[in-house]
Amino acid sequence: MTRVTIGLTIAGLVALFIAYATGVSVIHGGDTVGHMYWATGALLLVALANFIAVAHLARAERMLRRLRALCEQHGISFEGLE
Repeated sequence: MTRVTIGLTIAGLVALFIAYATGVSVIHGGDTVGHMYWATGALLLVALANFIAVAHLARAERMLRRLRALCEQHGISFEGLE
């Protein structure tokens, strides 16, 4: 999951740089629609990466709660594992 999040973030940054470049070309009379496509793509990629990161964090939190419960059940100290 972490690799997917990093990959999507990097892809979003690449799309953002391309959107910036096409935006600069729009100032000089370039294609406006192409700029909007790249900007929308960058926005969607970064939003998807953030969604996956939040889902991954929620999964990790659930796993930690289960681990804490098992440690308490078996009398193992959980303090050093946090």
